[in-house]
Amino acid sequence: MKNTLKQLILRFQERGLPHDLRPRAKNITPYLQTNNAVVITGPRRAGKTYLLFQFMQDAGCSRKQIVYINFEDNVLVDFTHKNFQDLMIAYQELYPGETPFFFLDEIHEVPQWERFVRTLVDNRYRVFVTGSNARLLSKEYATLLGGRYLELELYPLSFQEFLSFKEVKDLENILYSEKRFEILTLFEEYLNYGGFPEVVLAQDSGLKEKIIDAYFKTAFFKDIVERFRIRDEALFEVILKKTAENLGKPFSFRSVANKVKQLGHSASTKTIVHYLQCAIHGYLLVPSYLKRESVLRRESERKFYFVDNGYLSTFFASPNLGKKLENVIAANLTIQGEKLFYYRNQGEIDFILEEGMPIQVCQDISHQETLQRELRSLNKYLKQTGLEEGLILSWNETDTVTIETKTIRVIPAWYFLLAHDVAHIR
Repeated sequence: MKNTLKQLILRFQERGLPHDLRPRAKNITPYLQTNNAVVITGPRRAGKTYLLFQFMQDAGCSRKQIVYINFEDNVLVDFTHKNFQDLMIAYQELYPGETPFFFLDEIHEVPQWERFVRTLVDNRYRVFVTGSNARLLSKEYATLLGGRYLELELYPLSFQEFLSFKEVKDLENILYSEKRFEILTLFEEYLNYGGFPEVVLAQDSGLKEKIIDAYFKTAFFKDIVERFRIRDEALFEVILKKTAENLGKPFSFRSVANKVKQLGHSASTKTIVHYLQCAIHGYLLVPSYLKRESVLRRESERKFYFVDNGYLSTFFASPNLGKKLENVIAANLTIQGEKLFYYRNQGEIDFILEEGMPIQVCQDISHQETLQRELRSLNKYLKQTGLEEGLILSWNETDTVTIETKTIRVIPAWYFLLAHDVAHIR
């Protein structure tokens, strides 16, 4: 095993970083300054390995100091926790007296990896690791690491990053520029296929669909069914389909349990909740919570969105622009680190930002009845909370409506996603 590890270390050092390395819009500076292990988690194929390369580029280490090991490499199929010592010896024999930087990809494939990482950190080595699902940092692992890590969650590309990957530049005054029509076309592509980097860079729509389907199946079977020991795969698939059907609506666990029974599945509400929680931990779904003080109501009246619009598209044979628009907002807010909340009380608000800004998502507000419904809900919420401003995110409409003393802005959803924060869109 030691000689194999030497070959892997040298092979990467000789090959170097990929020429197509595209930096992500992540502030990695704080993670470069810590003495703790940096643990990169997130959905499979979201770009964690390339972010690891970005860390290599910015870490200030020479090429011979880099120890990069991908534990999904076929030659490491027999690697166990006992071989971690071989890794240390292999490097020391190659470079006596040098201090390595460890970049350990998909390390969760090796049981008891956390003990090795803790030892490295305790001995003041710089350590960066990746893993494909949230169990990488389960309670047990976190305890064994003893708080000696910083977690960095990486999701598929935001719309800003999507445009960067498409090499779209000069977005100043884009709301009024002729270039907005190009952005709108690209936004439609983003709505349909999402932001997984390989999907974004694929040129053919058929190829995009095949990649998304392969990603979904891998996440479904390997990251969730296999890892969480889901007993009834068919039931789990039905629950995900019901989630897509009810996107943007509070999820009734009891109602879904009754409906799946009609399809021949035996499922308690407890099982439904458990399967949805597995989908969250496996980075398929993200939850949105009812903004209430009652913990019981927050947990029992959740909404669910898919972590990427590409996954959502696998459930719709025909276009469903309204659901895709709401899902893309949820996904991008999650990418930005927002915890999702909604509000319901004689009207519903789709999203409440952490600083309080209420947001409605409505694809088509050309009908006065639709517009007035959205305005009423926002105005009630603004009056109840004492806030002064709300947003309606549309497909491509722009307007400003004043109701009494409250201001409600209508802006295109794509423009909202290009703003760094709410202040930039005022």
